[in-house]
Amino acid sequence: MKKTVAAIADSAKYLIIGAVSGTLLNTLIMRSPLPDIFPAYTESISPQLISVDIIYGVLLYCLLSPLLEELIFRKILYDLVYMKTGFLPAAFISSLVFAIYHMNMVQGIYAFIMAMLICLLYYRDHRFYVPVCIHIGANLAVWLSANIILSVK
Repeated sequence: MKKTVAAIADSAKYLIIGAVSGTLLNTLIMRSPLPDIFPAYTESISPQLISVDIIYGVLLYCLLSPLLEELIFRKILYDLVYMKTGFLPAAFISSLVFAIYHMNMVQGIYAFIMAMLICLLYYRDHRFYVPVCIHIGANLAVWLSANIILSVK
């Protein structure tokens, strides 16, 4: 029983870390010159965010995508590179590939920085639910806040 409570508390901690860091980083990037330098980002991303209903959005953006992306980019890619090179090259390579995967300069910068944070915390604890919870927290906070902001406009 104590282990279950501790695991839930630990998961909640990483969800909060993801939500706070994702929201702060997203706010910094959106207030930076990047959206003006790459206007196609906001033109293409805004309609996509509010075009899906909340249940589908939460399932896709906030559960399925983080789980699959963390499986590919942390559990497989990071772990493989880490075994051969150590932390820093593994974190950099997996974060860079994750950024490129997003196929958008603004999202890529966000993804790279978040991935480096995720790698650092994954390295420290090396439990798969750590990156998954951080990613879920970040996506959930950013997606919900974007939907609230875009639906008000």
